[in-house]
Amino acid sequence: MRVLVTGGAGRLGVIVCQTFLDAGYKVRVFDLDSPQNRRNLKKLHPGENVDVCWGDITQPHLIAQGLNGVDAIVHMAAVLPPLTDKRPELAYKVNVGGTRNLVKLVKELSHPVAFVFTSSVAVFGCHPQPHQPLCPEKTPPQPIDTYGKTKLAAEDLIRESGIDFVILRLTATMYLDFTIADIKRMFSAPPETPVEFCHPTDAATAIVNAVRDFDRVKGNTLVISGGPDQRMSYGEMVGAILGLMGLPLPPREKFSSMPFYLHWYDTARAQALLAFQRHSFTDYLKDLASSISRKYGPGFLGFMKYVVSPVLGKVIVQFF
Repeated sequence: MRVLVTGGAGRLGVIVCQTFLDAGYKVRVFDLDSPQNRRNLKKLHPGENVDVCWGDITQPHLIAQGLNGVDAIVHMAAVLPPLTDKRPELAYKVNVGGTRNLVKLVKELSHPVAFVFTSSVAVFGCHPQPHQPLCPEKTPPQPIDTYGKTKLAAEDLIRESGIDFVILRLTATMYLDFTIADIKRMFSAPPETPVEFCHPTDAATAIVNAVRDFDRVKGNTLVISGGPDQRMSYGEMVGAILGLMGLPLPPREKFSSMPFYLHWYDTARAQALLAFQRHSFTDYLKDLASSISRKYGPGFLGFMKYVVSPVLGKVIVQFF
């Protein structure tokens, strides 16, 4: 079975592609040809079961080439924050227009395909009840930013198209290959914001299982997040990540004061259907520590925690 993954060269896309390969699928990656995307794809285990179709989701003739011979589609290609708010016209062109192009071509195929769309919990918007989990059946969408609005528009377009689909609203994902940009974005939400962690490997498992069990789960809109045991505040999450290096949590004024769309979620139905919640935030911290040690050396975290941070920790976080 061959799966087309649009946006498959992105950070989560590569994890999804590798998870499909590990499960015995053939994968075709459809994404923009860029130096970063080429570097990302080097993380995939090479083999005859993966091929790459470079293209632009806004160009229908390029999408058509990628659709040849596929049995399932995972549509992940999208413009992400903060670029969505800096260039909203591009966000609508890619996130909505690109989805429209893809759906139109899917409808013209001579055979049915499984269609899984990765949406976002951003479509829920902000909710004042901090301990009331959100779910698609009970919580009407009210997105507050361009990203959430484009994801919701794409969802509506898919539902109205007549094709069979599964929509997965993914929570925000923390990755193991931390960058400077990630550190800057770590303070984009107030520390009291409720957050429900989901390991990137678990998000990928949910996507793969949605394709595997498509006939059983089609028609559903499901939230992909970590479950009740992975609920915390945003400040607690950031503090634990910085704590790996012995760094203190920055003062409150370093965090945004604007409400953010992260929350807690009712994932009982999603977990029952897709069985993806397998890793905890503690597992993620261990994986992140291993990733940092591989990148900077086995003594880096200890040096930061016991030598640098006791002296300069409060100064370092002032520059975040």
